[in-house]
Order: sequence, then structure tokens, then C-alpha cells
Amino acid sequence: MSEVKQRAARQGLRRLLTGVSMVAIFASFCAPALAAADAETKAEIRALKEQLKRLEKRLEGQAQSQRQTERKVERVENAKGVPAANGGPAPIGGIVSKDGSILPAGFWFKNVLITPGGFFEFAGIHRDHNMGADLATPFGNIPYNNTVTAHQDETRFTARRSRLIFGTDADLDNVTHAKMYLAADFLSDAQTGTLTQSDSWNLRWRELYFKVDRSDLGLHLAAGQMYTLISMNSRGTTPDTFITPPVIDDQYMPGYTWSRQVGIRLSKDLPFNLQYAFSAEMPYTSFTNATPQYSVNGLTANLYPGGAFPGAYNLTPVGGSLYNNANTISFNDVPDLMTKLAWDPDLFGHSVHVEGGGMLRNFTDREFGGNHDVWGGSAELGVIVSVIPKWLDFQVSAVSGRGNGRYGASDQSIPDVTFNQSGGLSPIHERQVMIGLTAHPTPATDVYVFAGGEFLAANYSYANYPKVSALGIGGGVYSLGYGNPAYVNAGCNFEGATSSGSIGACVGETKDVRQITTGFWHNLYDGPAGKVRVGAQYSYTIRDSFQGIGGAFKGTENMIFTSLRYYPFN
Repeated sequence: MSEVKQRAARQGLRRLLTGVSMVAIFASFCAPALAAADAETKAEIRALKEQLKRLEKRLEGQAQSQRQTERKVERVENAKGVPAANGGPAPIGGIVSKDGSILPAGFWFKNVLITPGGFFEFAGIHRDHNMGADLATPFGNIPYNNTVTAHQDETRFTARRSRLIFGTDADLDNVTHAKMYLAADFLSDAQTGTLTQSDSWNLRWRELYFKVDRSDLGLHLAAGQMYTLISMNSRGTTPDTFITPPVIDDQYMPGYTWSRQVGIRLSKDLPFNLQYAFSAEMPYTSFTNATPQYSVNGLTANLYPGGAFPGAYNLTPVGGSLYNNANTISFNDVPDLMTKLAWDPDLFGHSVHVEGGGMLRNFTDREFGGNHDVWGGSAELGVIVSVIPKWLDFQVSAVSGRGNGRYGASDQSIPDVTFNQSGGLSPIHERQVMIGLTAHPTPATDVYVFAGGEFLAANYSYANYPKVSALGIGGGVYSLGYGNPAYVNAGCNFEGATSSGSIGACVGETKDVRQITTGFWHNLYDGPAGKVRVGAQYSYTIRDSFQGIGGAFKGTENMIFTSLRYYPFN
């Protein structure tokens, strides 16, 4: 119903209530005089009073509905200007969606606002060294020259990131507001997904969480799968304001810290535009190779005597029940614990977001017949500044600490922990840094340039183990840990060399991954029928190895991405 019709209906209802009230008042005065003569009149008066109560209740219901609508309009207005993730600033006119756009008003079911969203995407990828990867680049697996794929390029098309979004927004009462958010795409890789005849990519959900806000207390509670609290926010600390670099690559870029995982988060509004949050999230441990290197007659070789760490047990048992038994899981009995404080002032007409926080993680394994337990921790800092309002935005973020490897965009080859001579775990120190500028030369165009990297510190030791014939283990000096200079890199420049089996091997453990990237997004159409958006990105990425026997080596990757999107609901 239009606003004009609603106003006319309310005016008509008020006239009716006024007339009914006058009749009721008049009847009330006349009732004593008529009581003795006409009992039927009393019944009519009671009926009129009941009708008046029903009409008053109906009017109050309409007024409450109007207040709910006004609050939703206010929340939409407050969402204006939120920096967009993955593709520039959001259009105005709806609720902020997870891809950075603002969804339209949606439709109502009872008192729940249901908002559809999402986009169709046709994307293209070209890499000058084949990685066998779709839209998300495994940066830590950029090949050295020893692999066959390093001598081939690749070009791929994909529509798998086409996204379906479903959100709800409801007022439980005047101070309690509830939201549900679901985002799904086809970037899942079940065994039925092939590239031979029918791709058959299966649907997966990226995010699915429930959020409750108490406006009187300034509390926000969210539970479900969402971007981790250690990821950057555009404002505040709640999961619906996370921000990603505006790139097309769905793995984002080295230096960006992120994970989508199940957790529970509580945020609290504080004075002076501050907001504090605490979360407990699903843990997982990424291990370095458990098998040490072995020294024979003073010559270090990349061998695996006995095929296992001496005394090792199953570090990552296979999944069971509702976990796929083709995948391993890790021993974890403490959730990843995170905290963050955000400040969102307006300084001399420039919007600013500053955040700082930390993460505490617990790692455990079982070796040599005993359990080993160790803690790791990291600090996080991020800043976003509107340098020239509506024209130029700057952002920088960094995470540094021990045991944060899996939270980096290059997590495929960067572990959280390694092993010492006793079989215990030792967290690896890593720094993740990202910096970038986004310009808005026109209301329809965004241009960006970003740089980032992930940098690891070596963590190694040596141990002299005796020969144990029953276990097939030879005695000698073992080189342990991560980034050990005794590991063999001599074969990293020779095609066909592997990580084991010969002196000319290539261990090539990752020391750092660095990238510089630039790109643009442009709205070809933005109107009542939605939005058509086109983008392109170029990136240059370097992966360096630690120094080992034979030297240190690097792999490079030049990548070009293109994207054509249609947002039917924006």
C-alpha cells in the first residue's frame, strides 16, 4: 500500500473513532435515564464500547507497524556510504549485503522483512603458470621450476561464484531486532564436480548466521558461520560490516587475514563511537610436514627413514560421522578466542575507522606416547580513512604473532605449527600485511591498487636419534622444524625433482608470499532493473623459499581476472 493510501486510511479510521467515541459518550450519559425503560440500550452501549476498544487496538497496531517501517528506513539511511567489499562502494536504497551492496527493501511476511539478493557472474582467469585453480588462487602453491605445471599457462572461464543471498529483518519488540543472513554459491569441489562433460558443481553456503540487536543496551549477539572477528571491519565489530579488498580473486590476496567459520560473537556499543567485541570460533590446526630430514655420513639428504617421525602417531585423524572421511581433522579442544576494539569517529569531515585486537589459539598433538599442548597468540591492527570524501579511500591492516598461518590468504602451504625434537609443537611466527588505495573518479567507477604479503620466520632444531630396526628407523642426525637450512633445495630449478627421494630434491618451504594488484569496477547500468557491473584485475605474485642446500628459489605468477555481474535485486 502506498504512503498516500496509508495516510488516507489512517485519517478515515480516526474519523470513525471520533464518531464512535461521541456516540459512546452520549450513550453513557443517557444510559442511567434509559436503564429503567430500555435494557436493550445497555447492551448496545456495551457493544459500542467493545467496538471502540477493538478499533483503538487496531489503530495502535497500525501505529506500531508505521514505527517499525520508520526504524527500518532509518537503518537503511544509516547504512549509506558503507564501503563495499569485493567491488567498490554500495548503491543506496536497502540493507547492507555481504558482498558490499545494499539490498532493496524486499517484501514482508507478517512482521518479517525478507530481502533477496545476490548476483550472476561470468568470470575469466588467465595465469602464466598453471595452478589447476579456479577463481580462488592458492598463493602458497605457486610452482617452482621443478614442477611440470610451472612450464604451462592456463585460461579458465567460470560462473561458480554466482551468489544467492537471503536475509530477514524483524523487530521482536521496540528495542530487540533480529536478523538472519544466508549467502550461497557454487565454489564447492565435491567429487562429482568435473571438467570433462557436465561440470556439476554443487551448492555450498558461504555464510549462515543469526544476529540479535538490543538497541537499549547497545548489545549485538551473532552466532553461526561468518567472517572471523580477526578480519577487517569497515565500521564497528559486527559480522555484517566485514570488508574485503575489492579484488576479483576469491582467495583475495596475500596479506589479507580471513576465515569463514562457525562461531559466536558478542559486541557492545561504548561511548565516543567505540565498540568492543569478543568471539569464540571453530578451531583447526595446520601442521608442517611431520617427517624430519635425515643426515647420512654428514651429508644431509631429503629422506624419510621409516616413513614417519620417530614415535609419531596419527596427528590428523580422518573425519567421521558427518565429516568426509576423505579429509583429515586436527586435535583441538579449545576454540580460537578473539577480541577487538573499534573506533569510528568523523574527523574534520573525514570518516575514520580504527580497530585493534588479538587472537589466542591452542594447539595439541600426541607423539612419543604423550600429549603435547602449546598456546599461540597474535595481535591485529587496521585503519580505514576517507582521505578525500567520496573520491579516495585508504586502508591498511596487519596481523602479527605465533600460530596464525591458516588465517592468511596463503594458508594452503603456510602452517600454524611445526615440531621440535621431543615431538612437541612449536608455533611459527608470521606477519600478514595489506595496504591499498581505492579511488572513485565517477559515481559509477572505482579504481584500486593494493599490495600485501605474508612473511614467516624460520623455526627449526636438530636431534640425534638412535637406530630402531623394528620400526625401520635409521639412527643419525635429524633436521627438524620449518625453514631449516639443512633441507635440500638443489632440485628446485630442475623439472621433475620432488620433495623427497634424492639429493637433488626440492623441499622449498615458503618463506614469504608477496603481491601487488590493480583493477577497476564500473557500473554499465544501475537503475530500476538492477545493476550490471564489469571489472578487471591484474596481479603479480612472488613466492620465495627459505635458504637450503642448493640455495633459495622463487616462483612467480602473473594473473588477469575479468568479471561481468548482474545484480537483479539492486
